Amino acid sequence: MGLMHGIKGSFWRGLAILLPALLTLVVLKFGLSLLDEYAGQYVNKAIMGIAVLVTGAPGDEVRTWYYGHWLGWVGTVAAVIGLCVVAYFVGTFIGARVFRLLEHGVMHVPLVKKIYPSAKQVSEFFFAERKVDFRRVVAVEFPRQGMWMIGFVTGQGLKTLSDKGGRELMSVFVPFTPAPVTGYVVMVAKEEVVDLPMSVDEAIQFLISAGVIVPRAQRAGPAGLMPPDLEPLAAAETSTTRP
Repeated sequence: MGLMHGIKGSFWRGLAILLPALLTLVVLKFGLSLLDEYAGQYVNKAIMGIAVLVTGAPGDEVRTWYYGHWLGWVGTVAAVIGLCVVAYFVGTFIGARVFRLLEHGVMHVPLVKKIYPSAKQVSEFFFAERKVDFRRVVAVEFPRQGMWMIGFVTGQGLKTLSDKGGRELMSVFVPFTPAPVTGYVVMVAKEEVVDLPMSVDEAIQFLISAGVIVPRAQRAGPAGLMPPDLEPLAAAETSTTRP
């Protein structure tokens, strides 16, 4: 029993150490896949097109040689570098002015002007340098009763729906795991929202870690799901976000 207990404790400690790295790799892979799909592959096509013009070789042969030498990563790396350069330029005074001019032109495109403002608000919501204005951390029964999810109160619900149900509604953003930049916006009756004594940082850390890192005040104790061997490690992870 002592040997099995030691093996079990080592396993859980190792899993707790590896999980943040694995989750980081998942998020990075997702981001790199998006860059490759929307930019990297076009960079590769441009490189192969130039090679065809310079060498005069058939396009199929150039493509076979290119990917046969594992050069597909060139497009992704170029896309990452390009994104960094463009982001830096847009962040400068001149770049911001140029981008505003382009943005003004985009807002005159019929379909884009309906989508872009919402996308911009979401982007500013997560990446603005000011403190994110979440009202508070709550738990709501979603997507069904008996199943709880963590969310952030973002404001009042729609008046029409509140009047129809005869109850005050609250807008709650329920993020996805392990990438809480997307999720659902649900409107829940005020009395059905359970306030959680957690900071926004603690809630996001809980979501990104898939529930592994639990704030000390919210742990179920030895009778809970977290093995006792993990408590010191989880406490250390939680304390890193506190001033």
